[in-house]
Amino acid sequence: MYKKEKKEIVYWASLLNERGFVTARSGNISYKVASYKILLTSHDSYLGHLEENQILLVDLEGKVLKGNLEPTSEKKLHLSIHAKFKDTKVVLHAHSPYTVAFFHYFDKLDIFSFEAKIYLPNLRVIPQNTPTVTDIEPVLNVLENSNIVVLKNHGVVSKGCDFKEAFSLIELLEEQAKVNLLTKVRF
Repeated sequence: MYKKEKKEIVYWASLLNERGFVTARSGNISYKVASYKILLTSHDSYLGHLEENQILLVDLEGKVLKGNLEPTSEKKLHLSIHAKFKDTKVVLHAHSPYTVAFFHYFDKLDIFSFEAKIYLPNLRVIPQNTPTVTDIEPVLNVLENSNIVVLKNHGVVSKGCDFKEAFSLIELLEEQAKVNLLTKVRF
């Protein structure tokens, strides 16, 4: 069941890891396959070596419909985003290192590329003080005006109509964070 969609999740999970946006057991992915069915990575899965059995089918309340593992600890975050934004098909949560490092020290990202000006115009950062997002409302509020949000000292959450859209936002933000850090270094 949902073999093609699971293969797609495995591909993008591997790419997130390959690009360094997630490491070890960080990050999680969800993919809406029906109005009330979500494929969701399991708790403690290693996205760089994700296996199809680590992708669970859950309903919008989080009940596991297929699979025998525990859903990611960020289950509530993913399901809340899918419930609020009906057109969202994919939600990615990554721990992009340059983005995390930049926003640890700075509050405002300078946008250097034309592409980033188009796709990251309403970038917002919200405080995050726990390993799991427990206060979801601020995330949902930011995602009303943007498809990506920075969780200070934690990572990013992006949403999209497909994997390319959600992934590209993380990739673009990471590039801009890296450029910002490089411009702040005194040689």
